[in-house]
Amino acid sequence: MAYVYQAGVFTSIAINIGLADYQLQSELVLVAGTALSYTKTARNLVTTSFDSSSTDANTDATTVLTQAFRNTENSLISTLNPFYSSTLVSLNNYFSTLVGSSFRDYFDSKTVATTIDFNPTTPVSSATGFSSFRDVYRRTYSNELLYRLYNYNSSSVLSSTAGTFGFAGSLLEIRKFSNSGTAGTIILSAIRTTDSGTDTLTIPVNSGVATSYYNAVSVPGSNTRYSRVTAVAVNGFSSDAGAGAASTFEIWTR
Repeated sequence: MAYVYQAGVFTSIAINIGLADYQLQSELVLVAGTALSYTKTARNLVTTSFDSSSTDANTDATTVLTQAFRNTENSLISTLNPFYSSTLVSLNNYFSTLVGSSFRDYFDSKTVATTIDFNPTTPVSSATGFSSFRDVYRRTYSNELLYRLYNYNSSSVLSSTAGTFGFAGSLLEIRKFSNSGTAGTIILSAIRTTDSGTDTLTIPVNSGVATSYYNAVSVPGSNTRYSRVTAVAVNGFSSDAGAGAASTFEIWTR
């Protein structure tokens, strides 16, 4: 029997919720615009329904009614926009009940069973669905799902996974997989979400062959969120795996 908390099942659920919200958001551009137009016309009719002969009571009541119509205009899109947020809350409740964790923290991609690529490029439907699912999550929780943002390869090139599109900012994690005969240091230049200032993050990395995870922070225990990484410097690694292989790593949301 397949359960919701199994990666293969949740993958399909996430894609379909994402595609559903994508359809809704696309329709909102047209439908909300049309609805706002009609609502504004109705408000104008209310406003022009009284003149200098209007009683004070009618003037006061009409002013209140006009403001109510105006409030409807202002809140129309923001009211409809988070429609699928309640679905995500229900999913979180399910995961909390069954596995004692939110689905965000459960799918950390650190084991086979908990690995989901929330940032695929193909097929198009999956890429669109996951992208929209990340958007729904972002709007609901003001946070990011766990997925890879950058890959730093053996040619010392930092490549974005395009996961920063619409990015709300996140804590960062270094994931290092390749063998290193000696310890080293990874230095990131990262842009703070709060004020767009730059922090230099220095991450000491141990030698060894085991997969390792390191929090990328400006000071121990820092909870600063970053919107992107602009530069990388790597010092001190060596490996028999080939030139530059020891310095490869990935940057993930945390």
